[in-house]
Amino acid sequence: MKFRRLLVAYDGSDFSRAALQTALDNAGFWGSEIYAIYVVDPGALTPTIVDPQIGVADPNTLRRLEVIEKEGDVILGEAEKMAQDAGMELKGTMLIGDPKDEILDYAKEIEADLIILGSAGKGWTRRFILGSVSSSVVANSPVSTLVIHKQKKEE
Repeated sequence: MKFRRLLVAYDGSDFSRAALQTALDNAGFWGSEIYAIYVVDPGALTPTIVDPQIGVADPNTLRRLEVIEKEGDVILGEAEKMAQDAGMELKGTMLIGDPKDEILDYAKEIEADLIILGSAGKGWTRRFILGSVSSSVVANSPVSTLVIHKQKKEE
């Protein structure tokens, strides 16, 4: 099977770096394009509306959004640098929304053949309480999905 478009969920964590490295290691073999998506959960913005009629957001919310956008630029810049160092190109995108939904929607939009994402390996209890982006994407993805798990340290 040949994967033409790879979508990597990237948030700058070690797990997402491993996912991106996996994409970089295999994209040349398949002749693939690599897309990276950084998703900000809207809960981080905690928006307050000054007037619901006109939809003006609280200035503090706008400042938080500005900080988050800068953080996204830095994180996606790291991903682009990893790709550059590997002699590859990467198209990065930042979106705001539920990561589970945004990853799947963006995969459809770009017609991805493979979604690659990292997993922190939280365990059943924490996954039940916090939810799991990787589990949800695997369960709902119409395309192949590769989950990169935490590497065990050798003793």
